[in-house]
Amino acid sequence: MSNVTGTLLVLVPQLSGLPEPQACGRCCVWCGAALGSGRSVDLGERNEDGRHWFPRGCPRCTAQEVYRQLMDHTSSCEQCVDDGALCAASADLRRALREGRRG
Repeated sequence: MSNVTGTLLVLVPQLSGLPEPQACGRCCVWCGAALGSGRSVDLGERNEDGRHWFPRGCPRCTAQEVYRQLMDHTSSCEQCVDDGALCAASADLRRALREGRRG
């Protein structure tokens, strides 16, 4: 299993709208596919509505979602427009994208 660590910016669906297998990390938070121990990306611990949970994604969905989020971020972030190498949020998303591709 890949592990995305650090200050994670990857947006995931809200916990309240997820079926139990997705909320527990047994299935991808985006597509609902079952996740084996070797083919998933850990999206980091979350705290939502007083509950701790640990979302995971399949490599394909993680790469697609993180790429979309990275494009959205870099088009509206002043630091990314000036020098993207200095933006911590962009660095986190790029790291998550690599993890998704590696899956």
